Amino acid sequence: MKKWIAILLAALTVTALGACQTGKKDDKATDLPAATAAPTVSETAAPATEAVAVSAQAAPVDASWFDDAVFVGDSVTLALDYACSGDKSLLGNAQFVCAQSLGYHNALWDLNAEGAVHPTYQGNTILSETAAEVTGADKVFVMLGMNDIGTYGADDTMEEAKKLADRILSHSPNVKLYFQSTTPMLADKESGWLNNDKITAFNELLKAYCSEKGYAYIDVYHQVCDASGALNPAYCSDPDNQGIHFTVDGCTAWANHLKAAVAQLESATEPPTDAPATQAPAAAETASHAGNDSLTDGSTASSDDGMVEINYYVPDNQ
Repeated sequence: MKKWIAILLAALTVTALGACQTGKKDDKATDLPAATAAPTVSETAAPATEAVAVSAQAAPVDASWFDDAVFVGDSVTLALDYACSGDKSLLGNAQFVCAQSLGYHNALWDLNAEGAVHPTYQGNTILSETAAEVTGADKVFVMLGMNDIGTYGADDTMEEAKKLADRILSHSPNVKLYFQSTTPMLADKESGWLNNDKITAFNELLKAYCSEKGYAYIDVYHQVCDASGALNPAYCSDPDNQGIHFTVDGCTAWANHLKAAVAQLESATEPPTDAPATQAPAAAETASHAGNDSLTDGSTASSDDGMVEINYYVPDNQ
C-alpha cells in the first residue's frame, strides 16, 4: 500500500513541473514578437520616402536653354527684355517681340490699322503671330492680358488669346507654345475696372485652355505676388504710377522661375529609362505625390502657388 502511494505522489510531481515549464515557454513566445517587430517599420519607411522626394526635384535649366526662344508681350515683358539684355545669365540669348499697350485683342489687328501698337523686330513692324517665323525661334512664350482684361473682361480676352495661339501655329506649326499667366498689380492700384481678382479669373481660364489644348501654362503670378495676392512691392518699378511693372529684382525672380518651370516640364516629359515597364506607373505616382509634398513649404504647391502644367503643344508631324 505504501509503495503505491509513493508512486502516485511521484507522478503528480512530474506533471506539475511539466505544466510550469510549458507556461514559461508560452510567456516567452508572446513577448518576443512585440519586442522585435516595431524597429523594422521605422527603420525602412523614412529613408524610402526621403529618397523619392529628393529624386523628384529637377535642377533649373541653364540660361542657354532659352537661346531658341522668343517672348511675346507688352510693357511688362519689355522690362524683362531690358533686364535680360544686361544680364545674359538670366535667359541667355532669348529674343523679345514686345510693344507697350499690346494685348490679345490688338495683337490681331492689321499692321496698318489705326491705333495699332505692333512690335518691331530689326527695325520692321511685325505681327506678334509671326514672332517665331521672323526670329527663327523654336519656342514661343506669350504673356499678354494686362491691356485687355479691364476693358474687355476675362471671357472675351480668352477668346482672343485662343485666336492668337491658332495664328502663331499657322505660321510656325512646329514651335512649342508656352503661355505665362498675366502678372498681378499693386494692391493700392486696384480699381473696379482692373484688379487682381479679374486678373486671376482670366488666368484660370487660360490655365484650363492650355490643359485642354496641351500647351504649357506657367504661373508667374504667384511667384511675384505677396501674401495678399497683390504684386510684391519689392518687385514693382512704378509704385506711384500704374503699379504693374517690374524692377530688376522682380525680373530676376521671374527669369529664375522660368528656368525652374521648364526644367520640370522637360523632366516630366522624358520617358523613363532605368525602371522596368511594370514598375513605371507606381514609381510615377509615388514621385508625383512626393513632388507635391516637397513643394508644400515653397510657393509651387498648387495652382494658386506657382503650379506648372506639364503639357505643351507637340505637332502631329513631330
